Amino acid sequence: MSRRPWLFLAAALPLVPAAAQDGKAIYELRCVWCHGEKGDGNGPSAEGMFPRPRDFTRGEYKIRSTGAGERPTAEDLFRTVSRGLPNTPMPGWEGILGESERRAVVEYVMTFDPRFASEEPETIATPTGAGSVERGKEVFARARCFTCHGREGRGDGGITTTLFYQWGLPFQARDLTRGWTFKGGHDPVEIYRRITGGLAGTPMGPYAEILSDEERWDLAHYVASLDEEPSETAQDFLVLAHRVEELPADLDGSTWDEARTTHVPLAGQIVLAPPSRWFIPTAGTVWVRALHDDRTIAFRIEWDDPTGPDFPGAPDSALIQFALARGGRPYFLLGDEDNPVLVWQWSASGETEEWRAAGPGTVEMAAPRFEAAGRWRDGRWQVEFRREMDGEPPFGTAEFVPVLFSTRDGANGETGDVRALSTWLYVTLEPPPSARPWLSGAAHGLGAVLVLAWLLRILRRPR
Repeated sequence: MSRRPWLFLAAALPLVPAAAQDGKAIYELRCVWCHGEKGDGNGPSAEGMFPRPRDFTRGEYKIRSTGAGERPTAEDLFRTVSRGLPNTPMPGWEGILGESERRAVVEYVMTFDPRFASEEPETIATPTGAGSVERGKEVFARARCFTCHGREGRGDGGITTTLFYQWGLPFQARDLTRGWTFKGGHDPVEIYRRITGGLAGTPMGPYAEILSDEERWDLAHYVASLDEEPSETAQDFLVLAHRVEELPADLDGSTWDEARTTHVPLAGQIVLAPPSRWFIPTAGTVWVRALHDDRTIAFRIEWDDPTGPDFPGAPDSALIQFALARGGRPYFLLGDEDNPVLVWQWSASGETEEWRAAGPGTVEMAAPRFEAAGRWRDGRWQVEFRREMDGEPPFGTAEFVPVLFSTRDGANGETGDVRALSTWLYVTLEPPPSARPWLSGAAHGLGAVLVLAWLLRILRRPR
């Protein structure tokens, strides 16, 4: 029997490295559901994802260490596979797949684009000197970065709502104050690479031929300086209402600066009729402060919203939900039969609502017993709620009342149950100043004096 047909068949098959063959098996088990069998980003789970899975056949990658129009390096892809991409459905596979498995997947992904076999890209050289934040601020203004990213870097520039991805989906300029959401990292080196090479498929183009190396390096340091890193309260579940003699008259009252700020992460509500399993709300964080004067409690919550109050759509809104029953935390979506909740809602339209609920579908409206006011400025909402502390929930210095926070951005289609919300936290009141610490200190001081006198008396005795 002739072996020639087998020789012709072998010659017709593409030469795939052994590592890529190993990666193919892993890809078909782990990656095909989003990126598709052909690597074109059309996997069975891709519909409704935002952003959509990467189309590997186009060879366009946002996160890379190479110049505009060039393919990324294998190491670039390995970092992305390992770390994932924050604020997207792309998870990090470090800890799930071993290093050799991740590198094998990268080898297979590179077979979807022939440029990986024929081109050797140059990585962007990074300056080594110290960058200047002040000079970078001047570059930010001169290069008109604020037209997209806003004066304070919160992604609220004048043209941000008119921007689109290359394939027609709406594009939101990055909020530079939330560096932990940067998909490629938020240290100056990574920011410099994004500024230099641009982000393929987005309105963010390369600035390599527009700004000098020094200007881009300074700009990278300025952008890094805008990052409002989550405070030590990022993993804190306590909102402590600071006691004051008199509550501030408005949102600008200096007394608010005395209150402890709690950083509260938010997530999209995807249990009750979400627009998509991959619904991503505009707000990812609220900052909460609370004050009380023994009679009234006030909350001030802040969150970033680049579209502002005048964008067409449902009005923006904020909600605070309290547990009414002592002894536990209710179901987070409007409580449950045994653990009802009380909800305060403020709307940018100026309306306030209050309701009780014992689970989804059981809302009972009530006359609002709280007051609320809000304003939007420089890409950020500030809303104050205040109410006298009599009645429910039972606020007190010895009480820890379960509380959660929620926001809606009407411009993002957030209305009704479509919203961002937090997990349960606890709110408690700071107690008033007491004489007991002074009495305790005095008692300890007196005790020390008596002990010292006793020792001196012993030492002075004749021997």
